[in-house]
Amino acid sequence: MKQRGFSLIMAIFLIVVLGGIAVFIGRVSTMQHQSSALDEEGAMAYQAARAGIEWGVYQAIVGSSCVGSTSFTLPLIVPATPTTSESAVNYTVTVTCALTTATEGSTGINVYQITATAINASVGRFFVERRITATVTQ
Repeated sequence: MKQRGFSLIMAIFLIVVLGGIAVFIGRVSTMQHQSSALDEEGAMAYQAARAGIEWGVYQAIVGSSCVGSTSFTLPLIVPATPTTSESAVNYTVTVTCALTTATEGSTGINVYQITATAINASVGRFFVERRITATVTQ
């Protein structure tokens, strides 16, 4: 009995298996790149929210005033990396402040609760939001 064609079946099987492995590796690589980009966006959003907190604390301590609710856009200047370009990194930061007064003995104390929320404002990028709250007394 002749066994003709067995090599062809084996070759097709190997091509299909190797192609499947290549597709799997490509998908895993793509997911890792997206995860890395999302992690970078989250870190930049956190820093933008932190800048908003520092601005609100400055207004409360130096100006002795609660800013209420203020929004501004922070263009973060970062070196260009494979996942971001310098011109595409903008975050809208909303800073809110709530003032509570308390009396301790005969001394009046102002308690400022400041919340900063940073949202990436770029179109076509991952949506990332970070919120930080700080309480400051004076």
